[in-house]
Amino acid sequence: MKKFLLVSIALAAAVVAAVLAVHIFWQKQQNSLKDGEVAIRVIRSATAPTDWELVQALTGRDVLKEENVKIQEIFGSTAGWLPMMVLMTDKVDVSGGGWPGWINSRARGGKIKAVIGGGSSYQNWPGRKAGLLVLENSKIHTIKDLEGKIVAVNVLGLTGDYVVKLMLKKNGIPLNRVQIIAVPAENQEQVLRSGQVDAVADTTSGGPNFERILARGGVRVIPNTGKYEVLGYADSTGTGFREDFIKKYPDTVRHYVSAVEKSRRILWDEYKKDPDRVKNEYAKLVTEKGGNPQLAKYYLPPIHLPSYEFITGNEIQRWIDTMVDEGQLKPGQVKVDDVYTNDYNPYYKKSEIKEDKKS
Repeated sequence: MKKFLLVSIALAAAVVAAVLAVHIFWQKQQNSLKDGEVAIRVIRSATAPTDWELVQALTGRDVLKEENVKIQEIFGSTAGWLPMMVLMTDKVDVSGGGWPGWINSRARGGKIKAVIGGGSSYQNWPGRKAGLLVLENSKIHTIKDLEGKIVAVNVLGLTGDYVVKLMLKKNGIPLNRVQIIAVPAENQEQVLRSGQVDAVADTTSGGPNFERILARGGVRVIPNTGKYEVLGYADSTGTGFREDFIKKYPDTVRHYVSAVEKSRRILWDEYKKDPDRVKNEYAKLVTEKGGNPQLAKYYLPPIHLPSYEFITGNEIQRWIDTMVDEGQLKPGQVKVDDVYTNDYNPYYKKSEIKEDKKS
């Protein structure tokens, strides 16, 4: 499995090197700009369309222009620790991921703060599944059967890793009886089907890639291993900025958040009206970018209103408590308010949603 770890390390190094190559020149440009003029550096996939690109294809609206937001796209991986690493080193301005990554980054001195929430695990979404995947002929049928087996997670120390450890703990399985290894998400199906691992865990939140693997056949889901089932509550992700960027360009941050939230709501409305049309436009954009248009078949809008709209402190506190229990954090080392704020979200101020609605 070492070669997969080396692939991950090489990928991270390549993206960081590419970002470094333009950083000095870019920083000189940024320093001369005022709030409202600065262009935000964003890591993004080269093959998947952004929400605002899909909005423009569906409605003709240029949401970035409406909000006077300027974007500088830096193409690369958005998985694992890489987005947090690049954000903390001032090579991009905005990035995101699961709450364990945000909390761990803060614990290590990273002055970053989430300002936008993003749903990632849900209950009773029609036709959706999530969980650990095993081969159809595997002898693993329950969580108990994982003892003595190899489970692949995307990155050690992030959400997938914690979810697997929690499910093992709840089922009385000692952690030293299951080998948890890191395999990049794009390689997990390959190592599962080739028999190099017994189960893959990048699928505990479900999603298009999970649905595509299921549709190919030859695999099945272990019951009660989806993230929602393991945690017992809906868990979101966060997107945010370095605190120095927020302090220097508060209006830029506010307009960026508004552009993201506006795009999400437009896509949600368009999807409710005609899901097939949205999927078709998504497939066209993916094809133009050289990606896999088959993923459009499983596309869902990025936010499911109204239950998973905003960041809430209770889910972050749960992760902090979990990480303290696991010995990864000291009590009081990271506080909820260190991790996030909704102050830059114009929609939040109009909302009457309370903290406990995501529980």
